[in-house]
Parts: sequence; C-alpha cells; structure tokens
Amino acid sequence: MAREHFDLNEAVLKLQKKKHVDPAIILVTPSETKSIGPIDQRWEIGSITKVFTALLLAQLQHTGRISITETVASYLPKTLDLPKNFEKITFQNLATHQSGLPRLPSGMKLFGIDAMVDPYSVFEEDRIFQAIQETKLKSIPGSGRPRYSNYGFGLLGFTLERVMGKPYEDLLMQEIIAPIGLSSATFTDEGLRQGHSRKKEVGPWHMGRFASMGGLRLSASDLSKFLTASQNKDHYLAPAFAETFQIRYQDKRTAMGLAWHYFKDQRIVGHGGGTLGAMTEAFIDLDKGGHVVLFGDGNKGTAKTALALLN
Repeated sequence: MAREHFDLNEAVLKLQKKKHVDPAIILVTPSETKSIGPIDQRWEIGSITKVFTALLLAQLQHTGRISITETVASYLPKTLDLPKNFEKITFQNLATHQSGLPRLPSGMKLFGIDAMVDPYSVFEEDRIFQAIQETKLKSIPGSGRPRYSNYGFGLLGFTLERVMGKPYEDLLMQEIIAPIGLSSATFTDEGLRQGHSRKKEVGPWHMGRFASMGGLRLSASDLSKFLTASQNKDHYLAPAFAETFQIRYQDKRTAMGLAWHYFKDQRIVGHGGGTLGAMTEAFIDLDKGGHVVLFGDGNKGTAKTALALLN
C-alpha cells in the first residue's frame, strides 16, 4: 500500500473533518518552508514540554551542575516515607520513562464528571510529597520497556528545582528558552489561543509544580525554531541536544532518547502533546532533513496527519 501523502491545504481539510477549528502547520524541507494557519499564535503544547525539560536536564549535566545518573531521592526530604525501590530512581530513569512510576500520581484520574477541567492544578508541593509516599512502582527503576509517565516528568522538573534552588519555569527560560530565542514561550495564559474540544470552547490546563511535564505555551513558529536549533551542530546547546537524542532504550518496537520517541525504523524522531483543548505534534526527519510542526484542537488525527506530511 502506498503511503498517504498530501499538501498543507488537504491536511487542514482532513483536520477540520476531525473538528479542528483553525489548525496551524509548518513543514520544513531541505529546499523550502511552507506554513498555513495561525503559526504565530501561542498554544498549549502539552507533553512536548517534556522535550524541553529533557534538554534542560542535559544542559545541567553538560555544564557540570548535575549528573543524570544521580538518584532523585537524594534531593527529596529525608522525612518522606519512600515506597519500595523509589530510592533507585535516577534522573535518567525519569527522562526515559523507565522509573517504574505510574502514568499518573496516586488518587488522580482523568475520567468522570469534571475530571478533565484542570486535573493537574492541584499538584503543589504538599500534594506531590503525599503522592510520592502513596506511590506503588510498576517495575524496578531502569528495567524493562519504558512506561510513559506524566508523573515522572513532573517529578523531574520538581526535583531540578530543588537541585538548583530556582523555580523550574525560571530555569527553563534562562537555560533553554533565552539561548534559542523563543519569544513566545511562557507558562502563563497571556495571549493564549482559545482551545476547543469537539468544537466546544474549553479552558487551558495548569500544572502546578508539575509544569515540566506539560505546562509550556508556545507558537508553532517558535517550536519550528526549536526543532531547527536541535539539528544545528554549531548551536550553543548542540552538546545538550545530542545528549537528548542519544538512544538509551531500544527493542524491536521501541527506541527512546531523553524524552524523544523514535519512529519509522529510527528515521523519524519526535513527540506529541495533548491537553483538553489542544493537540500538538513535532517530528524531525533524520534521513532527509526537515521537520513538521502541527497544532490543532483537543481532537484526534494530528499525529497521523503530521507524519503523512513528512512522507
């Protein structure tokens, strides 16, 4: 069967059939850059924030301020009653989804009446410490296939705050956002595009102290700029980017760097993000060069469409 392929206008029509109101797409190839939609509008990028968090971790290691093989527990209060094997979790385990932590903190659900309204906003420091003590690991840290965990990446940023003595948001802005020059990046709701779920207007998500797992807001133009920088061997952050792209787990179906997921026999690397009102995709074609960035509403079809555009 031939691979599906279409242009930007056809992609928008496909997304509109999935109830995406006004999607934004940037397609970069070695020969040209094409775009459509509100590419300079600020959107929730959800879990694509994890890629930025992993880069922050790599930069802190590259500059000698942390080791990714250090254990997270060494930076948490000694008074916590840690669950079995929790003390073995390293920063690298969190960044590769091999910590053994469940997808969500204990007691949290994304289903039921009002469960999706703003589910992560409760996670301030006390609630995080409570969740840690109530956690039951799904596997021994560092063993087995990655198990995707929002909880793990939230804990990663929260712990980096404790290591560096600064809020995660300030660290990211200083270490990553400013060097790349991403002027739209923020963790506030200022200028944020109105999100939709099945064409109904919905509010944004707020992550509390778990902002590192999905709290960044960004324009499609700036996300494209970020992907371009990731492939620039002369960039200030090139060593840190290289650290994130290094494959740290691989089997017949899965390959992972720090946050990055590999697809299509490792020809494509990328990440997606989703909140109640926004779905975002970012994929890089490592063979041909170039990338695609796609921003839509909180509905299906974005990942398939983005990958088809790269084809």
